[in-house]
Amino acid sequence: MWKFDVLVFCSLLCYAAAPPPSETHHYRTDYEYNRRTNAFYKLHIDAMRYGRSGDVCRVEGAQLMVPSTDEDIVQLHGMFKNYPDLGEYAWVGNDGQDHESAEASPIIDWSMMDSSDMLQTTGCDVVTRKGEVETMPCYQRLPFICKVDAKDAPYDRHCDVYGKDYRYYQSVGSCYAIPKIPYSWPEAYAECAAQGAHLVVLNSQTEHVAIYNLTNTEPAVPGARAFYFFFAGYRAEVPVGNATVVFKTIFNQTLDEAGYNGWSENEPNNAQGREYCGSIFKNDGKLNDLECAHEFGFICEKEVH
Repeated sequence: MWKFDVLVFCSLLCYAAAPPPSETHHYRTDYEYNRRTNAFYKLHIDAMRYGRSGDVCRVEGAQLMVPSTDEDIVQLHGMFKNYPDLGEYAWVGNDGQDHESAEASPIIDWSMMDSSDMLQTTGCDVVTRKGEVETMPCYQRLPFICKVDAKDAPYDRHCDVYGKDYRYYQSVGSCYAIPKIPYSWPEAYAECAAQGAHLVVLNSQTEHVAIYNLTNTEPAVPGARAFYFFFAGYRAEVPVGNATVVFKTIFNQTLDEAGYNGWSENEPNNAQGREYCGSIFKNDGKLNDLECAHEFGFICEKEVH
């Protein structure tokens, strides 16, 4: 008993004293640390419009990098070199200065711009492979770079995640968060993992109740294909021939093995033969199947030991 008490005490003490990124110089698994700037960077190689790129950076606890020092440019240049086929430009945060246009005769096509892009009517800033800051129409799809100073990098000590807005449910012993951006299932999987968490997996009726309460108290995710579905940590392989569709968790367990197999009424229905990713239905907190490529809200989970 004495050894057990000491073990519990030490684990709680060490856990409570976990240092932040400003001390460890470690952040999410997909960010790179630069000791000269004391900041973390990530080059997104998936091309996006300017408004969307800023949203993605914010979800990751960062912002579009505003190239304020030569070291920022050097950092981007070094990342660019790893992708010689990526193109010549990457979105960065606007620095408030006038820059030459990257296009000879830029034409603003208002029909292609969403509301966030329309706020930038004079063009948005890019950095070229040569390290020059120029402007491009904001509706273009380009790679982009996110940056967060080490002192500002979010870290939740209790949940041990590099993310924000996690809520701890003592009844389950887990922390949960619903990021304020819609992603496809693979993107949601990667985002939760980068934070040090995973897509939620229901293991009991108690956890089902907790997630039902969470999804019905959090605000809707802006831009989601539907506000009442949230991607979760299970999916099925596309069957060959007449094989049965079997959903398993991201830990390779069947739903029965995981501890919860409550499907919403008439689900899974594999609508149009393309629904092989799992979700949680806000209306009843039960399971539902969705098309993996569509963009919905999602739930990240981190167990607290």
